[in-house]
Order: sequence, then C-alpha cells, then structure tokens
Amino acid sequence: MTRLRFLALCSLVATGGCRDDPPADDMPLASGFAQESGQDDQGSGTTTTTAPPTTTTASPTTNSPDSSGEPWGGTEYLGDIHGILTVTFTPAHALSSDDVVGLAGAYRTAEVGWDDTEDLHSVFAYQLALPPPPEEPDTLIPAEPVPTFDWGDDDDWLSAGNGMKLRTSPSEGEPELLACLLGAGTTGQYPVYRSSTAMGVAEACSPDPTGWSAATTYDVVLYGGELFEDNVLLQRVTTPPDLVVTAPDLDALDAPLAADEDLTIEWEPGDDPEARIIIRVIDADTNVITVHAADDGAYTIAAAELGALTVGPLDLLVTRERTDRVQFTAGGLTVLARVERWGFFDLF
Repeated sequence: MTRLRFLALCSLVATGGCRDDPPADDMPLASGFAQESGQDDQGSGTTTTTAPPTTTTASPTTNSPDSSGEPWGGTEYLGDIHGILTVTFTPAHALSSDDVVGLAGAYRTAEVGWDDTEDLHSVFAYQLALPPPPEEPDTLIPAEPVPTFDWGDDDDWLSAGNGMKLRTSPSEGEPELLACLLGAGTTGQYPVYRSSTAMGVAEACSPDPTGWSAATTYDVVLYGGELFEDNVLLQRVTTPPDLVVTAPDLDALDAPLAADEDLTIEWEPGDDPEARIIIRVIDADTNVITVHAADDGAYTIAAAELGALTVGPLDLLVTRERTDRVQFTAGGLTVLARVERWGFFDLF
C-alpha cells in the first residue's frame, strides 16, 4: 500500500485525516459559531461586512455592517493579507463507500505570500505537498519526488477569526461548508482553517458532504476576529462541474497496469471554461507525474513516462478544479475548489 493510499483512506474514514499523523494537531483555537444577521442577502453581487466581534473570536457575529469588499478586478490584491482556501469533494471510491468534503485554508502577510501554493488540503489529508500543475493545458511534468511543504516561520501565519465558510444561501438550515480555526504543528503554532472530526472540535467543523454542490456559486464568509472585519461576500466562488471518469476503471482495486504501455485517461468533458483537469500518478516511493489536461475528455500518458515510476502500488488521482480570487476588505483570498476521483492500481 502506498503512503498516499493509506493517507487517502484514513482521510476519508475520518474527514480531518489521521489524528496521529503530523503536522495536524487539531488543537481548537476557538469554538462556537453564531449565525450571521443583518446582512445584505439580495444576491445582487454586492457584499456586506461587519465590525469585528465585540466579545471574542469564539462567537463571530455580523451585526452593524459598515463597509464592503469588492469583487476581484483581475489585478493585484489590495491589502496586506493573503489567504488561501482549498475545498475538495471526494466521492466514494474503491477504498471508501462514503463521500467526503474537506477544507483547509490559512492567512499570511502579503510580503510572505504563498508562492505557487494553492492546495493546502493535500498537506493535511495526505501529508503531501503535491506540486502545482503546469499552466498550459495538455502539458506533462515527468516523474519527480513529491516536495516537502515549507511551513516557514510560524510568525508568518496570521490568526484571524474562528472560521472560513462557503454557503449557498443565508437562510438557516441551508447547506454550508465550514473550516474552523485549529492549531497545526507540534505545539499548534500554525493557525490553520480546516475541517476535522477530532475530539474537542465543534461538530460544525466536519461539514456534511451534501453541502457540496457541483457547478454552484457560493458566498464566502470570513470571520476576521481582531485581524480584520468580518466579511460576507456574495456569490464569489463557483465549484467545478462534476467529474465522471470512464477509463480506466476506477472501481477495480489493484487492477494491473503495464509500465511499458501507454495509459489513456478518459472522462466526460466539462462545460466550464474556467475549470481544468489535473491528473496525478503517484508511485510507492511518492514520485508523481503531474498533468494539466485540456477538458476535452481524454489524455494519454506515454509508456516512457510510466516507465520512470517504481513498479508496485500506484495511485491515480484525476481532478476537475477551478480557482476563484476573492478580494476582501483586508486583502485577497485564493480559493481552489475541486472534485477528485481516485483509482488504485498495480504497476508492473
């Protein structure tokens, strides 16, 4: 069993990942989430934000909106804070009968930034910093070791309020996806916003997978604590269309794949021009082939590329994803939303 396969399994069994695996400590830094009130919820494309909570970050509220975040204009973010948020929907597969949605996000200063990092979820769910895909479609990066995630100085990470949230509607009882402020690292020194089922973490921090809907626009709610005003940003993030992989057969566990033959991945093409298909093939030594494929329904990885991988257990990860950039009152948030399909094979 590959390292990634084990971590994928434990991540899906317990939404927040294997609790004993570093670096995630699931140390609650705040708890309790109040319903928003006093918001402009007319779906007009404008946004409302609120003053920081008058109590503590444990009970963010949205009373007395007094300023607005603006839609991202395609230029540099305005403000000193840069955040990322990864939202991943993983349908049931050969190792798990359950659908799972996972979130992971964080803030840093604009000066430090995130370089090419958009995917924070894989760092926690699989303990792997999967390399960024190439910019151009139908481009392949040959097999390379999965790099180590650079955590940097803990002072580079910023702690805002106690959550980041996506919601489809402000109405009570409507689906929402919440990432809670938790401590990561050996002493919880890194403030991270993520989903988790760990003991002591609020139940709301383990979102129901039915809260994910493909090709759907979500509001973004950012609880700012003492760092910035709470932001309620309407219709800022759109999830990609669902992904249906038709070849190879992802339902067959440990099906043989010949390293001396081309591997063709096929799927039902999507209709979102902002979405992209990313294919990763990971071997037992966590070497990875990374492909950015045009969303036209098929891509072939040549046998010469597969031949550079270690024979044995092989994980195939096919995702449809899209990135939305959200300007808020104190800076920018880059949101990567994706649906991922897993297959588990035996390379010989």
